[in-house]
Parts: sequence; C-alpha cells; structure tokens
Amino acid sequence: MFWFLPVRQRGVPLGKILLLSALLPFCLGLATEFDRVMAKAQQGDAQAQSTLGLMYEYGEGVGQNYQQAIQWYQKAAQQNNAQAASSLGFLYYKGKAVPKDWQAAANWYRKAADQGFAEAQLNLANMYAAGEGVAQDWPSAVRWYRKAAEQGDAQAQSSLGMAYWKGQGVDRDPAASAQWYRKAAEQGWAQAQAILGVLHVTGQGVPQDRVEAYKWSHLAVQNGFGKAVGARDKMAELLTPAQRKEAERLARAWSENHPGR
Repeated sequence: MFWFLPVRQRGVPLGKILLLSALLPFCLGLATEFDRVMAKAQQGDAQAQSTLGLMYEYGEGVGQNYQQAIQWYQKAAQQNNAQAASSLGFLYYKGKAVPKDWQAAANWYRKAADQGFAEAQLNLANMYAAGEGVAQDWPSAVRWYRKAAEQGDAQAQSSLGMAYWKGQGVDRDPAASAQWYRKAAEQGWAQAQAILGVLHVTGQGVPQDRVEAYKWSHLAVQNGFGKAVGARDKMAELLTPAQRKEAERLARAWSENHPGR
C-alpha cells in the first residue's frame, strides 16, 4: 500500500543548518567573526569550540578543513556539548576525514542523544532501525524516535508513524500511526502529508474523507514530494468538481496559515 514509505534521509542535519544560519549576519565580515570565535574557543568555551568546528566543516569564514573540524568538535564534546557530539557522529557515519565507522557514529550520537539532542536521537533511532553500528533493535529505535518526536522533530514523528503502522517495536496501531503522521504533516513534512492523504482514502486510523485525502496529497506535491503525484491524480478522479475545488481551497488555506512549510 505505502509504495513511498519514508526512506531515511541524512543530508545536512537540521541543527547544523540552524546554527550556521545564525552566523549569516556576519557574512560580510566572516574573517572577523572567525577570529572572535577562535579566541573564545581557545579559552575553552565549549559552544565556541562547537561553532568553530562547524565553520571548519563547512568552510564558513575559513578554508574547509575536516581535520580541524573534528579536533574542535572533540574538544567541545569532551565538555558535554551535544551539538559537537552529534556532529562527530555525522562525520563518522559519512566517513569524512575519518574512516567510516558506524559503531563510533552510534557512540557519539548516543552521547548527544542522552543529553536530549533531538537530531542525535533521530539518527541513533535510524541506526537501531537499520542495524548500523548497533544490533537491529526496533524497541530501542522506537524509544529514540519518540524522544525526538516529542521534541517536535518532524522526521522522527513520521518514522514513529511508520513504526506504529507496521507494528515494529510497538503493537500495530493505525490510529496512533495516523496521529504521528498528522503531527509531521502539520509541520510541512511532505512524505507524511502524502501518507496521511492515503490514510484518508482508505479510512485506516482516520475517518475516510476524500476531500481531506486530496488536500494532503496536493500539499505533499506542492512541497516537492513527486512520488505523491500519481496518488493525488487518482484521488482527483474520485472527486466531484465541487469537492476538488473545496480540497484545493483547504490546501491553500493551510499553506497560508503555515508560511514556510
């Protein structure tokens, strides 16, 4: 049924994007900002050390240098900086400047996850789900997905929805599955929007509602999830012209009320 169930996505972690965006006001004077951060890092400031690692990793205000990034991340992580520990996990997972080592990645992610860092909780959950660096363990995956999901991580919410749908690590519960998919969909997570649309067609875990189904599928397509195009077009065939017009109105209203999602 779900031919487009979530695939783990490990691009640039959201936490890194947000932290780097905080540096944008300094884009016209990055060398000065780099010097300021370096001075604080050399004084032992853990947050500055973590930020310096990010600057070296992405070449912001300094030449890109993964080895330097790792050194500064390690200094910060030794002071229990969760962002730095998560960043180390990412580098070990990808094998950037260090040999690819999923066990080391899992260990660093766990260090950050234990401190409540949602990004690391999500990635550690993914590793338990796939059996990468740790023994495959769906109950542990669900536990970490839930921790990240409860902090509002949309990808974790969607993954938790999948776990409840398939009964992996938890008893199968279509209603709980739909609830978690809805949380992710309301944050603009396109994959969850597409799946929520399908659920409304079948009436599994949610009331059967073709207008709602088309609305969510239409939003998923607008958000760039191309795999939802076929499902949306099939749903359109089930609607009267008036129903389709109403579904599109609801989709526009949702987008207007959720700018940027």
